[in-house]
Amino acid sequence: MFGGLLLLGIVLLTGANVLGFGLDRIMRLFDGSFPGVSGYEDIVTLAIGVAALTMLPYCHLNDGNIAVDLFMNKAPIWLQRCADRTAVILMICVVAFLSYMLTFGVLEVKSDGDLTQVLGIPIWPFMGISIVSCLLWLAASLLVLFTSEDDGKNLEQDHG
Repeated sequence: MFGGLLLLGIVLLTGANVLGFGLDRIMRLFDGSFPGVSGYEDIVTLAIGVAALTMLPYCHLNDGNIAVDLFMNKAPIWLQRCADRTAVILMICVVAFLSYMLTFGVLEVKSDGDLTQVLGIPIWPFMGISIVSCLLWLAASLLVLFTSEDDGKNLEQDHG
């Protein structure tokens, strides 16, 4: 939900910025001006990274990640299970590594005092939210790994 709300905010902010540019174009005909959204790029850059990562745990719990249904549709159930299990294990490795590296990235960005270029907003809190999202994604992946031992009901639904 949080990621969806962030994306909605990005869409609304982008619409306001486009409207501002359109109004500026019209105002210039009358020797006036209308400003766009100050720091638009800073806000969108920070928000889009957070929004994307906050949606991935939910996607993973609902089999929205790493699905190659086109190739796996006609495969035998045992191969589908093997592919799903392998994908989940690989996802756990990737997300654990991403979480680990993001942690060091946050520490470095915080110690450097990095700020956005236009608004001067500290970057590290947004990266911190990304770490929380990755940890939730890791938990979702582990949950999928340890609860996928069912009788194949979900597998049939996932792969047709």
